[in-house]
Amino acid sequence: MIMNNTKENYTEQENAIWTVLNTRLLQFLPETADSAVFNGIQKLGYPSDHVPDLEEINSKLTTLTNWTVVALDDMVEDNEFIAMLAEKKYPCRTWLRTKEQLDNDIDEYDMFHDIIGHTPLLTIPAYSNYLTGLGKIALENLKNKEAIALLKRVYWHSIQFGLIASDNMLKIYGAHLTSSRGETIYSISAGVPKYNLDVAIMMNTPYKKGSYQEKYFVINSYDDLFNSLDGIKSELAKRV
Repeated sequence: MIMNNTKENYTEQENAIWTVLNTRLLQFLPETADSAVFNGIQKLGYPSDHVPDLEEINSKLTTLTNWTVVALDDMVEDNEFIAMLAEKKYPCRTWLRTKEQLDNDIDEYDMFHDIIGHTPLLTIPAYSNYLTGLGKIALENLKNKEAIALLKRVYWHSIQFGLIASDNMLKIYGAHLTSSRGETIYSISAGVPKYNLDVAIMMNTPYKKGSYQEKYFVINSYDDLFNSLDGIKSELAKRV
């Protein structure tokens, strides 16, 4: 169900939780995240002391890449999610993790993850066009469960857990990594398996929710994502 997301919808405690999460984020991202993440945050102008208003974010985002963020009470099913990507819409939960989860430093796929993790890079045409293209490929294969499962692997390994070679250093850009200090440190550590963007290996590699990944994939630029769409189509055709 589509929800309203305005400053008035959130309590003083929820705004305080957002403030703590935002402060923690800014303490570890400068050393670990690609500069494009910060550029996106600056372009969209997230507040530091209260939950953002999605209408304010969308007023800026639509002028950059024609994407919008849609507030929902919970994440949609695969078919609806795929259709939203193809239509340049990104679903965003409206609930925020609790104080107990905050105190225990538990990562959640909540509003903070959706806003901080996903929207900054939606300001980049190559990245946002990759998401649109991935959604359109999925729409073409909507009735094929095997194809959708393979495309979900590509999505998670690139959008959620992606790394980028930036200024001769390994940085994060993946949405889950952006909002997860623990897995960020793990993912860029020496000895953790890393591969250049390879669609075939991505499709062969299950992703894991609730635990660190077995391997991570590295791009050199966001153009690499967009340029991989033809390879995704051809690899998918071989398999299904």
